[in-house]
Amino acid sequence: MSRIKNIIASEIINSRGYPTIYGRLITDKGEEVVASVPSHEQLYDFQRSELRDKDMNRFNGNGVQKAVSYINTLIAPKLKNVSVDKQSEIDNWLSKSNSGHNKDALGVNTTLIVSYLIAKAAAKCSRIPLYKYFNNFFKKVSDIVEEPVSIPSPIFPILKGGKHGQINLDFKEFQIIPSSAFGYFEAYQSGVDLYHLVRHAYKFGFNSNMDVIIALKDSVEKKGLAFGRDLFLGINFGATAFYSGNRYSFRDRQQPISSEEYIKFINEEILKKYSPLMIIDPTPNNDNQNWAKLQALVPKETYLVADTYISSNRDRLEKAIKDKLCSAVVIRPNQVGTLTETLLILDYAQRNQITCQLASELGETDEDIIADLSVGVQVDFVNFGPPVHSENVAKYNRLLEIDREISIKK
Repeated sequence: MSRIKNIIASEIINSRGYPTIYGRLITDKGEEVVASVPSHEQLYDFQRSELRDKDMNRFNGNGVQKAVSYINTLIAPKLKNVSVDKQSEIDNWLSKSNSGHNKDALGVNTTLIVSYLIAKAAAKCSRIPLYKYFNNFFKKVSDIVEEPVSIPSPIFPILKGGKHGQINLDFKEFQIIPSSAFGYFEAYQSGVDLYHLVRHAYKFGFNSNMDVIIALKDSVEKKGLAFGRDLFLGINFGATAFYSGNRYSFRDRQQPISSEEYIKFINEEILKKYSPLMIIDPTPNNDNQNWAKLQALVPKETYLVADTYISSNRDRLEKAIKDKLCSAVVIRPNQVGTLTETLLILDYAQRNQITCQLASELGETDEDIIADLSVGVQVDFVNFGPPVHSENVAKYNRLLEIDREISIKK
């Protein structure tokens, strides 16, 4: 197996216009791979830390020159002549080196780019597709993984509200989820069609969150498809953003309402009327009582999904499972720090009958490694963002390519 000759890191710009890390690994046999990592917005104390320069004269403090320097001057020399098939050992070393509060010694962005490069180099040197490499690697940490025979079901955010949304509404994402009965190409096409159809309706404006849900339903039916059978509704509430002083303030109610009234609203106005496949972060991250209430309330056909509530944090996932607060979880490798740790979290969730969704990040690049990862570990769902824009389409297109490869092998 080839050995590492050098690892070189540099800054590139992500989809939000801020720097992130780009890396290149060269082996002693001349093989070369490149990778980049996305950037997340750290909002909560329990989220793992990215290493940022905090120099306000550069990119509002979001530069990553320090992380790049750590890789080029500290990490790369230590890994010289190490075999690229030492993924677990390298990841464990990176994780142990990344000590401090929420992994802020090196930052999860610093360790993940190295972990990505090792995986890509090992797959290339072994002459196997990257998704197959991940499948083989996952088998080393899990005995429940399946062969890579299918593409995860895509979740398409059609409109985004909340802090970073295009529409001035409260809920974070309004999603369409194609039935698993569709082939992947057909599912992707339906997502694109609905995206453009609903955004055409958006030109006339939405006055409330429920307006968007109604528009989604109407758009699905205009395509001659069945809402709730061919295409399902998903809602990422991002409720922490509109919860304050024990009250929920959102456009569908004229006055702030209590937790009891809010739970009633979700049950009667959304669950019973629209049968969503997923509701994500419907209550605040610190409100375990209402998470438990909703988990007991939602029908078995609906996933109660924890996203920012867990933020890919193993400790919080364990507590959520113990307290029976959710039935599904969103995992983002860039919030974890290494691929080995990501696989261990996925294995733990699946062993506890928690449905897993791999998702991309707010500050993305055209890196598509997460598509291979999703197939290799056979998660149920992926969310790579709306089915447009190059940073998202790169990942969806990679799934198309893998789907063709898998189909040929069948």
